[in-house]
Parts: sequence; structure tokens; C-alpha cells
Amino acid sequence: MPYQIRLSHIHPDYSVEPPPKDSWSAVVEEDEALLVMMNRVAIVSSQNPSHEYPVMDVVTGGLRATITVIGGQLYYTDPNMPNRSNIKVVPDGALKLLHGSSLESVQQDEAAALEAAALLSPSAYRRSRIGPRLRGALLVLLLATFVSMMTITWKELSDRPRLVPAYEFVPGAIDGIGVRAYAGVYVEGIQEGGQVFELTNDGQFNLYRMWRTAEPGGFSLRQVESLPIRLGAHGERPALMAGDFFLLLPRRDGRILMSGVLFYRHLGVLKDLGVPQDTL
Repeated sequence: MPYQIRLSHIHPDYSVEPPPKDSWSAVVEEDEALLVMMNRVAIVSSQNPSHEYPVMDVVTGGLRATITVIGGQLYYTDPNMPNRSNIKVVPDGALKLLHGSSLESVQQDEAAALEAAALLSPSAYRRSRIGPRLRGALLVLLLATFVSMMTITWKELSDRPRLVPAYEFVPGAIDGIGVRAYAGVYVEGIQEGGQVFELTNDGQFNLYRMWRTAEPGGFSLRQVESLPIRLGAHGERPALMAGDFFLLLPRRDGRILMSGVLFYRHLGVLKDLGVPQDTL
């Protein structure tokens, strides 16, 4: 599952000198690559505590989250879920949340990992009644996990991570095709938290999320992005880029693929779906 990432307060080579002024974007295709990136940012943050906190905005499969790294620690925020604001997590926990796991299950997994580590400490050996075979199995499991992560991190550090998207977006006009050809309203699904975006005739991308209102069957549309659109190509097919972050791939059936989510065209106007609310 691809991850679209925008990083701030850190350079593409993971340095912080001179102080970064601009953000930059990257696309990683694998979970392991994202874990390595989070670990590298955490290491830089722990070594440079006086600098601005690095921030990672991550979009994948319709989910969007902000990960702020402070003193080597990761703090996870989902802007659409009030109970997920500045949650302290380890990289693996952040990955599980991006995959849609509940906060409770992630916290339970982290607590179990800490308990297992405590059982393997010298003082715990004296207090614990767990047999030597189980302690040995836990130790082997933790060592295997550690070696696996170190191998992945070393490989990424040695090969230098790819900081450009796996896809190529080539901006430019396409014969016989303009932005107006794709203008309209596109819907992920009529549901609580569903995404909706509008492509306007004048080349603007407006992204909304659907939230239920007190009226039966009613929704309000909370705007989360408003970006200019560029027309271009992805391989040999037309593509759209909203800002520097959202790649839109039109399909022949009239639907559009964005961040791994397929949107279908709504045959109507935006207000048919709910009352737009400009919150930017």
C-alpha cells in the first residue's frame, strides 16, 4: 500500500542544518520503508532537540494523519478523530493506526511488548515464575525482531532511500483534453467520514469529508483541502496533480483513483450530498 508523505522541518537527506524552510514530499510503497523513514526522523530529532520538531503528514488508503517527532518520540494525530490527538506511539503503532487498527488494540500491543521486555530483564528473572523455556522463546522472538529491523534499517541507510515518487507525473497540456473534461463531483461513498472532492472548471481541487447532521439522512461537508490542479500524464495516460500531494488518475469508466481510493462521479452538484462548510 503506497504512502504519500510530506515532511517539514527536516531536509531530504535527514539533516537539519541549515534550518529547513520548505517542506518536501515522498512516496514509499512498502510498510518497511515507512518504518525506516519514521526511525530516521526520530533519530535526527533525538540528536537535535533544540531544532523545530519534524512533522510527517501521511496519506494512505483514504486515511490522513500527522506524526510530530519530539525528542525522538512519535506523536500521532488523526485530524478527523478527536480521540487521536498527539497520541504517543512507536513506529509500528503508527503503522497499525494508518492501517485502520483501533487505538485500544495498538495500546494493548505496546503494553504487551513492554511487559514482555520487562519479563526478560535480570530483576524480572528473579521474581517471575515463568519457566526457562518460555523465557528463552520470548528472548528469541525479541532478538529476531530486533535483527530484522536492524537489517532493514541498515539496507535503507546503505542504499539511500528513494525520495521521489515511484510514479512519474509529467505536467503539461494534453492534446484535446483540458481540466474541464474532468470537472465535477466525485464521491468515495455516502457514509460518515466519507471523502468527496470537487474539480472546478477553473482548475481547483476541493476535498471534503462527510459528517452526519441532526436531520435524518443529512450530511454536512467539511472542507479539508483546497488546491490548484495541474494537468499532465502518468505514464501514457492523462493524470491530474492537486498541489504537490494528491495524484488523481482518471479511469475510462469515469471514476478517479486517488491515494488508493476509487471515487465515482456524482451526477449532480455538491449541495446534493450535504451543506459545504469552508473550514480552511
